[in-house]
Amino acid sequence: MTPFEHSGAVITARLQGFEAELLGDLAGQLIVLLGERAPHARAETEPHGDSELVSAAALLAQLGIGGSESAPLDPALARLLPDAYRNDDAASTEHRRLTEMGLVERKIANANLVMATLTTDPVELTEPAAQSWLRTLTDLRLTLAARLHIEEDGDDGTGDEAMLGVYEWLGYLQGTLLDEIERMAGEREF
Repeated sequence: MTPFEHSGAVITARLQGFEAELLGDLAGQLIVLLGERAPHARAETEPHGDSELVSAAALLAQLGIGGSESAPLDPALARLLPDAYRNDDAASTEHRRLTEMGLVERKIANANLVMATLTTDPVELTEPAAQSWLRTLTDLRLTLAARLHIEEDGDDGTGDEAMLGVYEWLGYLQGTLLDEIERMAGEREF
């Protein structure tokens, strides 16, 4: 892989074929994982009966408003969709109920964009696309960290050495992409 670099308003990277395939597979798995939460969120917010309530619920769903009232049981989903208020279960439940669907949909859209941009060599990203990549790389690292039992920086984690290598590689991608985003922003300031 050639690290991310920018020229003008475009950030590029050259991924080896297996790297692009791995990243695409991981983004696809992230979409599936998040998709487990999306139907559940919609089902709990669908009212039954009064047509005005049904119409209001449909409008809220279109706006990405809605979600489950319970926190995810899967540790990876719990990291991707954390409680908004650590010490207030009622406020966290209400926040989740109102915002989870939109958050899940945005995370899925970001991962879909990553998959779509992997089809070119080199990968070429505008600044908004780079931000989507950054968010997806973060989500992938959070997911792998949960699976590997990595709680904070410096933890060795438990599990497969290959998966630990993937976790570190994603961190490298994330770091080089963030460096280029910061360089672009710095050049605009002058």
